[in-house]
Order: sequence, then structure tokens, then C-alpha cells
Amino acid sequence: MENLELKLLEELRKLEQFGLKTPLDAKGFWKEWQSIFTKVKLSQIAIKTLLETEELDREEVIYLKRKMHLLSDIEGYLKEIKEVALQVKGYTFFSTEESEEGGDDLDDFLF
Repeated sequence: MENLELKLLEELRKLEQFGLKTPLDAKGFWKEWQSIFTKVKLSQIAIKTLLETEELDREEVIYLKRKMHLLSDIEGYLKEIKEVALQVKGYTFFSTEESEEGGDDLDDFLF
């Protein structure tokens, strides 16, 4: 069990680079959010490129697919934090189905 705890602590240490440290209402929040989100998206693109263009052995493919799944989870976390931050600022967040009528993308407005 102690070995498992050490492995968990190591995984948490690796994930800390993706955690937002700036409070939602602080001036630098969106800059930090965008920086981490960009790192995640570019990593996903790099993995897709490797999977599509390189001759990889089975272990490498498994590793990259696990990394892609992890990055997808981190992307979901970042999007959840974005929704909360927008709500704190007073913006109402609608689901895709609800906002189809307007056609405006909130991301275009913010960035």
C-alpha cells in the first residue's frame, strides 16, 4: 500500500503543472488559463501527429493513447474552471443546444 501511495504522490506531482494557481477573480487568471489550455491542446496535437505519422511499437502507442486520455481529462477540468470563472463574472453559460440560435461563440468574445 505504501508503494501505491508513493505512485499516487508522483502522479499528483506530474499533474501540478496543469493546476491553476491564480484565483478566479484575479487579474492574471485568464492569462494563466489560456497558457495551460494552450499547452494541453498543443500536446494533444503533437500526440495525434506522432500517432498518425510515426512507425511506433505497441508500447509507444499505448503510452501515447493513455497520455491523450489524460490530456482530455485535463482539458475537461480547464473547461469546467472556465465555466465557473465566467459565472463568477456574471456571464451565463449555455449548453451547445441552447446557444445554437444565437450562433455567437463565447470564446470569440473573450479571446
